[in-house]
Amino acid sequence: MRILAFLQFVLLLIDHTSSVSRPGCHCEQTSCYCSKLNLESVPAAPSQLITQLDLSFNRLKKITENDFVAFVSLRSLILNNNRIETIHDKAFVPLTNLEKLDLSLNRLDTLSAGWFENLFSLQSLNLLGNKYKSLGQGNLFQPLKSLKTLHFGGPHLQSVREADFSGLRGLEEVVFDGKNLRVYTEGSLRQIGPIKNATLGLNDTRFFLTHFGSIGWISRIDHLEAVVFKNVNVPQFYKFPALFFLQPLLSVVRKVSVLNCKLFLLPCQSSVDFAKLEFMDISDNLLTDLALSEMMCYGKGGLWSLQTFNVSRNQLHTINSQLFTKLDKLENIDMSGNVFHRMPETCFWPPSLRFLNLSATHLREVTTCLPMSLHILDLSDNDLTVFNIELPFLTELHISGNRIRSLPDGGLYPRLSYLFIQNNDLQWFSGNHLNMFNNLKSLEAGADTFHCSCDFIAFMRSGWKNHQVTFGDSKSYICDSPDALRGKSAADARLSVFECHTALAFSVLFLGILLVLALVAGLCHRFSVVWYVRMTWAWLRAKRKPKLKKGELQYDAFVSYSEMDSGWVEAHLIPELEQTEPRLRLCLHQRDFVPGAWILDNIMDAIEKSHRTLFVLSQHFVRSEWCKYELDYTHFRLFDQNDDSVVLILLEPIDKETIPKKFCKLRRVMNSRTYLEWPDEDHLVPRFWNSLKTAIKRPEADNGDILQFEEL
Repeated sequence: MRILAFLQFVLLLIDHTSSVSRPGCHCEQTSCYCSKLNLESVPAAPSQLITQLDLSFNRLKKITENDFVAFVSLRSLILNNNRIETIHDKAFVPLTNLEKLDLSLNRLDTLSAGWFENLFSLQSLNLLGNKYKSLGQGNLFQPLKSLKTLHFGGPHLQSVREADFSGLRGLEEVVFDGKNLRVYTEGSLRQIGPIKNATLGLNDTRFFLTHFGSIGWISRIDHLEAVVFKNVNVPQFYKFPALFFLQPLLSVVRKVSVLNCKLFLLPCQSSVDFAKLEFMDISDNLLTDLALSEMMCYGKGGLWSLQTFNVSRNQLHTINSQLFTKLDKLENIDMSGNVFHRMPETCFWPPSLRFLNLSATHLREVTTCLPMSLHILDLSDNDLTVFNIELPFLTELHISGNRIRSLPDGGLYPRLSYLFIQNNDLQWFSGNHLNMFNNLKSLEAGADTFHCSCDFIAFMRSGWKNHQVTFGDSKSYICDSPDALRGKSAADARLSVFECHTALAFSVLFLGILLVLALVAGLCHRFSVVWYVRMTWAWLRAKRKPKLKKGELQYDAFVSYSEMDSGWVEAHLIPELEQTEPRLRLCLHQRDFVPGAWILDNIMDAIEKSHRTLFVLSQHFVRSEWCKYELDYTHFRLFDQNDDSVVLILLEPIDKETIPKKFCKLRRVMNSRTYLEWPDEDHLVPRFWNSLKTAIKRPEADNGDILQFEEL
């Protein structure tokens, strides 16, 4: 039982140790990342073999003798951004395979040579940003025979001595932060030996020149890649010995940058000494046209190896291409940020020139001064309204930030691949414009407001799918007109068919109206709408007139008949009714209608002034248009007053179905009442006339009686 309990205790202890060994560390394969875990001590080593350990951004205050005993395979140890104040002299003894050690940005106030005694494989050491004022007691880096990269110094470093760098040879990179350096022993850096890349941070340039100007290692430099002066302020410029101090460097340096240093002059004599200079950046200084001419030896020589020249943001007012004509290796010139306003009509550039930057130079127009050999041209942020200079080799054009209203003529730039024309006054463009560019791959024209016509919107929505051109963010193409689309992106805008296809839309609309009218006319004919409208109008007009009493009526009957039946009317009806006793007065259209009056008005007046309306029905009557008008109004009157004012005479048998169905009241009368039929036998004729006269004759009293007939 005791053995079992002991084993359980051991297992618990092992489990506890394992959980403590990696408190939140992320370990994979041979690396452990324990950064930003608020650790106050070095965690125990995990079970697997670890070659990289990152303990940065924690709360470590000290490194003890046994912290790394279990990390014998480490090759990289990162301890930057902690609070380390002390490190035991034997803390790094087990790390014989360590190649990189980063102790930057801690609180070390002293440096000990004991830390590095066993670091025979160390190649990179970073000690920047600590509190030490000096580099220890000397021979600090003596054991580091494999060291290639050394970063040291910080805001607290005040002195550098000759013995500090003894033993260092063949460094590839040195970063020295000596912003607050006060004491420098001459020849100290000579101990380091040849250096490929060196970065020096010094606030006081005069101090640097005074203490470093005569160091012998500068005179032995065979290859210097770059020299950078940035934000250097020399109040007593006439005492500035830089040119004399840098004399050994001028013939070997390849890149020189003097940025924002208030440089206003570089003599021609010094320029000539730059025998191998390929890159020169003197931007953000005070060079004038005369000073630039002096520096370039007035175009007669010097800087023969120069390939890139940046003179942007100075005080130049003239584009003087002759200063560069003889530099047959010059490929790139940046003159942006100066104040030119105009360019000469003709210029003489070196034939090797490929890139020219004239952005933000207040140019109002461009001329043939531009070199034909250009591959890249930047004219952004000027006052240009057009750009139409032929450049056959141009592949990239920047003309953003001007006042250009249309895309350039693509035929002038057969090799153009990239066009940047944002923030201009472009109104629109289409596929026809792009078809002029044979090799265009990218067009950046956003951040403008466009007239979103139908063609432009259609192109924005689908045009770029049909062209091998990218257009950037489609949301940056904003509509300015029409008003309904203002503020919307062209890709999201929509216009109606009427706005996009006006002629076609109006044609379709007109055709639609015609179809609707035809449909309405058909429906009106089918359901006798016109008849009802006419009758309604006639009824309204009749309603406005005072109704005549039967004693005031002028006619006994209005006779409605077809012209084809006029022979019967004149031969039989008129003589019998008007010339025999009792004599009746008939209203006949050919005799009693008012000449010149509207025919419908005559019909309405005749019916209104007659006691009865006598219809002489026949096949001719049914087919007569005017007879239909008379039937219409009489039918309407029957419907309105429900009286017995209609007398029907059938000259010949008529199928009731031949009478239009719209005369429903008339058809009902024929179905429900008797009517007079012209007899075929002569002995029945007198009885016919007696019945007709009785039906037409006005009674002496207006009693409203309704006369009934017997069928003959």
